[in-house]
Amino acid sequence: MQQKIVCRILVLMLNVWVVAEANGQNTPPAPAEQYKALRKEYDSATGSGAPMTDAERLRFVGGVYKHHFMVAAKSLELAEKFPNDPVALEALLLAVWQVNTTPWPVEMVGEDTARPRAFEILQRDHVRSDKLGPLCQRISYGFCREYEPFLRAVLAANPHESVRATACLSLGAFLNNRAARLDLCRERPDLAREFADLYGKEYLAALLRQDRGKVTEEVEAVFHQAVEQYGQVELPGGKTVAEQADAEMFAIRHLSVGQQAPDIDGEDQDGRRFKLSDYRGKVVMLDFWSYV
Repeated sequence: MQQKIVCRILVLMLNVWVVAEANGQNTPPAPAEQYKALRKEYDSATGSGAPMTDAERLRFVGGVYKHHFMVAAKSLELAEKFPNDPVALEALLLAVWQVNTTPWPVEMVGEDTARPRAFEILQRDHVRSDKLGPLCQRISYGFCREYEPFLRAVLAANPHESVRATACLSLGAFLNNRAARLDLCRERPDLAREFADLYGKEYLAALLRQDRGKVTEEVEAVFHQAVEQYGQVELPGGKTVAEQADAEMFAIRHLSVGQQAPDIDGEDQDGRRFKLSDYRGKVVMLDFWSYV
């Protein structure tokens, strides 16, 4: 009798397990749900809102970078596991969204191990996507070696005019920003070491061998291309490509170190009219400020 009861219990448990399997209770979350969880995890690295000392702030910055790089590795894994799912592109964009615009010591922020592979897949499988504009804009402020070939690939192969326009502007800005950082590396060996640790010694050494004049010529040529081919395309902020490119070229020609500053006509603190050119040959301190 007891043996029959045990058998009935086992059969009942088996039936419950089969029903649970049929209802999907033991199946893993769908790719979209997995991405949603990663997105939430990525965004969880926020400040406490409490005042921080300089040392606490540095530790916080390092922790944010390490957290984002950890989630980036998981995002890359999700994209590789489901390459044909629409979520793959979203996961790859998340994997490369953290752009290190400041050469923090690598010991503090850690290594971004997912970035090279994520950009390789983006360039191979998603270069024609209409969702690449925001990423192109974002990486224009960075320094990584993967950014330039990616921007050039999007500019050459993407079928969407607005994305190509953004890629063209972003390529010019990236080359110009990188050149400015290289100028600093030439002046400051300590900064050069930090860049080398973050982005690779061979990469940095090759860039430092470039002819600065030729780099500036290429930057201007890219911005000219943006004006000629995409000048009337409107950017998210309301400006046209031509307006943004012209502003970039004005800064290169007139606001760069060593260039003659444009003349300024205005009032001094006592209400007297003046021109900057009135002080030619003298040391002048300009103090730009705002209430905001």
